[in-house]
Amino acid sequence: MLNILYRIYERKLEKEVFKKTIPKHVAVIINDITSEELFRGLERFIGWCRNSGIKEVTFAVDGFGDISAIKKFGERIGGKVRIIHDKSEIQIGGDDSFSVNFLINFGGRKEIVGVVRKLAEDVSAGKIEPDRLNEELIERYLKIASEPDVIIRASLKSFDFLIWQSIYSEHIFFDIDWKDLRYIDFLRILREYQKRERRYGK
Repeated sequence: MLNILYRIYERKLEKEVFKKTIPKHVAVIINDITSEELFRGLERFIGWCRNSGIKEVTFAVDGFGDISAIKKFGERIGGKVRIIHDKSEIQIGGDDSFSVNFLINFGGRKEIVGVVRKLAEDVSAGKIEPDRLNEELIERYLKIASEPDVIIRASLKSFDFLIWQSIYSEHIFFDIDWKDLRYIDFLRILREYQKRERRYGK
């Protein structure tokens, strides 16, 4: 009986959520990526995002991330997958209709420093005129170009994450247990996002 009621509520919530605006880019801050159980949870979450019309998912790993394991995982989920770690980047696939990014201990300050260094090099080489420097040009040099509509995080702890891109992002606090993540949890996250009135700094 409880299972039937659960399914009825899930379908009701699904209809409610998909009548409203769905985010295009969802970012998630996680502590580490170490177990197959966690990868299975990520795979479910990515599948729900893809089926819901979300175009891009970014996982910021604030801890240990096994690059070789993430690479194998990226090969099985499809779409365009990018693994960004310090000065290295691995890309798997090229289907731009759906993208998944993994930032492994890749902080926003480090990204900004890299952008400034590259811009300085291009100005020095005569590739860019100094008076052409503006926000649009800077954004071309960022590793992650699009702004997350929503960032899912477990705590109030400050993270050095997509400093430039996330200034207008909505933050939702949801402590995800990846091995037991349910579809109804995913729907609740979307519903919480839809409750927010986005002002974009206004």
